Amino acid sequence: MMLGETMPVANAWPQLRGVSPLRLWRCCLGIGGVSLGLTADLDVEIHTGPELRAFQTEGQECDIEMDIRWAEQLRASEERPLFDSGALWKLYRSDQGFTFDFATPILGDRPYKRLCVDRSFSQAQLFLNREYSSELQGCCTLEYPLDELLVTNWLALGRGVEVHGCGLVDEKAGGHLFLGHSGAGKSTTARLWRSLRVAQVLSDDRIILRREAGEVWMHGTPWHGEAGFASPDKATISRIFVIEHGENNEIRQLSKSRAVAELFARCFVPFHGSGPLSTTVSYLHEIADSIPCYLFRFRPEADAIETVFNFHG
Repeated sequence: MMLGETMPVANAWPQLRGVSPLRLWRCCLGIGGVSLGLTADLDVEIHTGPELRAFQTEGQECDIEMDIRWAEQLRASEERPLFDSGALWKLYRSDQGFTFDFATPILGDRPYKRLCVDRSFSQAQLFLNREYSSELQGCCTLEYPLDELLVTNWLALGRGVEVHGCGLVDEKAGGHLFLGHSGAGKSTTARLWRSLRVAQVLSDDRIILRREAGEVWMHGTPWHGEAGFASPDKATISRIFVIEHGENNEIRQLSKSRAVAELFARCFVPFHGSGPLSTTVSYLHEIADSIPCYLFRFRPEADAIETVFNFHG
């Protein structure tokens, strides 16, 4: 099925019952093993953007189902938000779950779109403000960070975790995850590794970690860094390195408690309650129990890659 192709929707969620299947547009995406189903009336022009094209999948029933429709008008909430990103979006609590309002001074003080989700982050409605219809034409409906907010919060309910990291699979050395804050060298590591060895880079900035059959898998995401690596593939992890710039190449093993702390400092924590936060910490403990974690201080040069490849700690 091509993006934008119409198809019958046999298992639409309750809000869509009674709507003619031939009136609906349907697209499915898979990010980090999480499936997203997008459904809309045909008079809503849908764009998922080129960066999501590689993550298109097939399927009728998805982990997250989102209905997209026009709203004649969206007014700014007068309530105090649970969280203010300081950029495009604010988070509010609602009777059914949560509401994300997206606004920009370029368009005005009213939200140009509103995402309403249930508490399980499995059913959602996206309302596009028709007041800004001309400005929204041609824009990506799932523009970042809306897609990431959906996936990250769904994962936070004990299903996985998203981290700041470069994930790559070396032909001989296997899967490696390099965790780092912005500027730590994730994209540099990806470029160096690809220039020196046969390797696939899943992402140079955002990686999703999920446990499957007793193993930890890293998944690529569309949310790439400077090097632009974004793959829908996944791989098991042999070692985790927390990277920092240094005067020399040096690898030190981290204790479990230190490893969990470093993982937590580089993961995406949900903002809507202590429950998902506690679940995320528990998930990180399981990861630290399963995979050896190291601190890697390095110089951004070719010998840094050789240091990791020849390390057998």
